[in-house]
Amino acid sequence: MQAEDFEALLSDYEMVALIANSESVDIDVITRTLPDKTLYVFFTGCAKVLPHPFDKDAVLCHRLVAGGTRFLKSQKHFDKAYSLFTRRLKAEIGVIADRGVPDGSPRVPAPRKSALVPHTLDFDYAFGPLYPVERMPTTGFAIAVWLAEKIPHANVCLCGFSGVAGLQFSMYTEHDWTFEQIMLQLFVKKGRIRRFEETLGEPAGSFARIHNRFPEFSQATIALVATNVLANRFTGMERQVAKLWSKTKLERRIRGFFKRFKSFGH
Repeated sequence: MQAEDFEALLSDYEMVALIANSESVDIDVITRTLPDKTLYVFFTGCAKVLPHPFDKDAVLCHRLVAGGTRFLKSQKHFDKAYSLFTRRLKAEIGVIADRGVPDGSPRVPAPRKSALVPHTLDFDYAFGPLYPVERMPTTGFAIAVWLAEKIPHANVCLCGFSGVAGLQFSMYTEHDWTFEQIMLQLFVKKGRIRRFEETLGEPAGSFARIHNRFPEFSQATIALVATNVLANRFTGMERQVAKLWSKTKLERRIRGFFKRFKSFGH
């Protein structure tokens, strides 16, 4: 997909809103708050966040796998998604974003295109070995970073991109949620993208509050100290998980023993 294609599409809009398939999304609040001339970007599983048909201009993005030869989601997800848009989609975009590779790996020689969709965004070609090794970018992250990089003047608003697990929707472990939030927040700090939640006057983060109250602590100092503290806490959490894993070894063995008998029965 060429930046010019999307740039031409965005020229008719004041803002482009990326809607994550997240429990934190309230689509009615979003559409009431954002400008009338907003282009909404959804993803294949958007039925999770659209409780009723959507009547505004929209783009639908799909994850492609196997080099762009097939979709990740099954047909039922497509049927459900299509049924929720009362207007004709402004575009459909397929996203190829494979697992991260080590530095020095051969780069994708040319942007890959898929016959399954009118437009294909090849994240791997555009960004090379950016993503952590053996982890896979989320489709929303791929679109957001591509827009921030290729169309820096686009007025991009992220809706529901919290990276925080909810009670209902799964967060797949093949994605590096921490890396993605760091990258997105860096773009937010530079003014390249914005978060919808901030337009609602969400309270400043705990680190920002420290700096606001004690300006003698620079943001860089707070970030460095926070990184060390979080690293220590994460190490402690790993130890607790290891203890829990050790304590449940007998239970896992018993379960595995009876599971073998169950498989024999089939």
